[in-house]
Amino acid sequence: MAGTHQGQALIFKGLTELLQPLEHKGRAQKIVDAQGASVTLLELAQGQSWKEHHSIHPIIVQVLKGKVRLTVRGQSRTLVPGQIIHLTDHLLHQVDADTPATVMVIMLTGENLDPKIQVPAEQL
Repeated sequence: MAGTHQGQALIFKGLTELLQPLEHKGRAQKIVDAQGASVTLLELAQGQSWKEHHSIHPIIVQVLKGKVRLTVRGQSRTLVPGQIIHLTDHLLHQVDADTPATVMVIMLTGENLDPKIQVPAEQL
């Protein structure tokens, strides 16, 4: 398959300053639905949790700011910026913020969508 110069490359800046957590719980915002994936930011204050849940698609989780504990099958791992974790679809997991944290979740949907950008992005 040959490459192409058609398509789109987007740069998102300031993601760690985009959201503020709510007083009693974290805040999540989808920032883009794109070809094959969607990207959601999760902002948590220290001590807040995103209680046990699952995704219908595989996900990649990356901490952009702070430190969180990700618990899967009763085992917790501390994640800090620079680390990523891949979770298969329907796998129950929980996120607990040890410090104020920004977490990026990339849902690998496989869908072929026209991009829907929810926050300002610069095109490359």
